[in-house]
Amino acid sequence: MTELLFLGTSAGVSTANRHHCSMAIKKNGRLYVIDCGCPVSMLLKQMGEDPKSIEAVFLTHWHPDHAGGLPMLIQDLQLTYKPDNLPIYGPASTIRKVGELQSMFIIPPDVYPFQLEAHEYDEEFVFERDGLRIEFFKTMHLNNENWRKIDDRHGNAVAPVAYGMVLHIDGKKIVVSGDVLSSADIVRVLPDADLVIHEFGHIHPEKLNAFVKEQGIANMVITHIHHEWDLRTDELTQIVSEGHSGDVKVAHDGMRLAI
Repeated sequence: MTELLFLGTSAGVSTANRHHCSMAIKKNGRLYVIDCGCPVSMLLKQMGEDPKSIEAVFLTHWHPDHAGGLPMLIQDLQLTYKPDNLPIYGPASTIRKVGELQSMFIIPPDVYPFQLEAHEYDEEFVFERDGLRIEFFKTMHLNNENWRKIDDRHGNAVAPVAYGMVLHIDGKKIVVSGDVLSSADIVRVLPDADLVIHEFGHIHPEKLNAFVKEQGIANMVITHIHHEWDLRTDELTQIVSEGHSGDVKVAHDGMRLAI
């Protein structure tokens, strides 16, 4: 059985109930982690999973609520002697950023039982392993003047980019929105989707409801929950579900979803 594990389901502000953003695909006993904003190793252990089973980490972008837990995950895997290498896939500048993390957090490669393998993806890249296929698409989350100003000020050669992902698992198509400017960012990858996992840190519930109805989405899981809605999940579900027959769930930390 293949499962989706929702490790952290908060947006940029954590709450007493929600850690920052992370989920994992569990397939054939192996784990593929998408985003690493929370204490991934701890939350996996709470769900009865072994972090050493992580085959790869995929980052949608480098905001701290999506990548800030990566150094601690690396140290946890070092101290528990993960036997094989850890591939980390991310957008442009990921190779440089992983190197900077190793320097910043004093992660010398020669004392680790495994190697960090940093890879950069774009919309042409496809990851395939273990019957899992992952495709990548750009969103508009970082395509605004504020992020460009930050990039220019720090002299970065590559402008920051955010992505969503399309997962093909066991004959099912699952769209993971990543962070978006609006739901329009994911329209082009929606055809034939069996499940849409949509963020709720940058959108109003009424707009998400209109989007579900316009696109005829049959199954949606809402995650990356804005902190003001942390304890209002019943209200959120009701608003987004109104006026259509699709199934809407609000994710919570520790939730499992069978595929």
